[in-house]
Amino acid sequence: MQTVRFDHVTKYFGTTKAVNDVHFTIESGEFFTLLGPSGCGKTTLLRTIAGFYQQEEGDIWFGNQKINTVPTYKRNIGMVFQNYAIFPHLTVFDNVAYGLRARKVDKKEIERRVMEALEMVELGHLRDRIPSNMSGGQQQRIALARAIVIRPGLLLMDEPLSNLDAKLRIKMRSDIRMLQKELNITTVYVTHDQEEALAVSDRIAVMSDGIIQQIDTPQNIYSFPENRFVANFIGTSNFIEAPVSQYDKASGQAALRLAGTDLPVTLKRGVPSSVIISMRPERIGLYDVQSGQGQLVGEISDVTFLGEKVSYSIKLKDGTIIHAQEHSIEPGDLKQLHQKVAVDLNLKKAVIFDSTGQEVLSGGANRDNARAGSA
Repeated sequence: MQTVRFDHVTKYFGTTKAVNDVHFTIESGEFFTLLGPSGCGKTTLLRTIAGFYQQEEGDIWFGNQKINTVPTYKRNIGMVFQNYAIFPHLTVFDNVAYGLRARKVDKKEIERRVMEALEMVELGHLRDRIPSNMSGGQQQRIALARAIVIRPGLLLMDEPLSNLDAKLRIKMRSDIRMLQKELNITTVYVTHDQEEALAVSDRIAVMSDGIIQQIDTPQNIYSFPENRFVANFIGTSNFIEAPVSQYDKASGQAALRLAGTDLPVTLKRGVPSSVIISMRPERIGLYDVQSGQGQLVGEISDVTFLGEKVSYSIKLKDGTIIHAQEHSIEPGDLKQLHQKVAVDLNLKKAVIFDSTGQEVLSGGANRDNARAGSA
């Protein structure tokens, strides 16, 4: 196991900061994911950890060792790449044994450790097969076994599932997570797939333009995004601009005006004129207009049946469109196009940003409690 610490690391390509002043620690035994869109700097940061790139500013530490100038082959890392990078002419066994032979490990020890690794990835019975005749999922398992057989202090994984079909990705991400916990190996995982990141990670670093936007548990990243970029990139959110019609500085109580209705909220500070309300679709309640529930009334403008859930678009009287989701129910109970519904925005679970989308203004009690529980 290995801790990894970044001390104000910056990596340039020309005059562009591909990684910009990164400063955080990955804990020993942690499954840590670098998440973000293409070009955000996540793979650059991973390759800097590996020693393929050299940062221009800052230091990287493995435990108490500064590894800035340590060559890749001396960093005791295992790597799994997007394209597998296995040898097509070697057997499964010889592919996995390659790193051990390069380290001049005893022949009997190679046999024992390779078979142990192959059993972990459920390929022991295929030790003599040629990888070119095997499926993509099996080839990725070979690459995983080759990475762990050398017993690295750190496992680096760069988009390892992106070439697999959807069902196999789900199976493989579960297997990788279980294997990582079994081995208790510090793992840095790169992906652009937010669902994948939420499913496997202990913590996630969301990146954009070389900058770490937020580091937190999957639950907190999803429920309490620190800016609009994170809220938009992770999952699906409504973003609605609403004027602040009232604000009491002493109590923090405010009113946000939406569709002609004042909605009470608690804000951390006053704002000049308006805020952005970020609401997850599944947290919005839809009720019969006669139920007395909800703060607003709207009309169903679109219904999309998605199997395990139903997605609705609701048009408020001022033209604002709100997207809501419900778990699938009996077909006869589905809400219908043009049906009037009462809408509960559940603002206690919404995140309210300033008008730039950078500062969270919603009261932080739920957020602070969630952070304390995950600490």
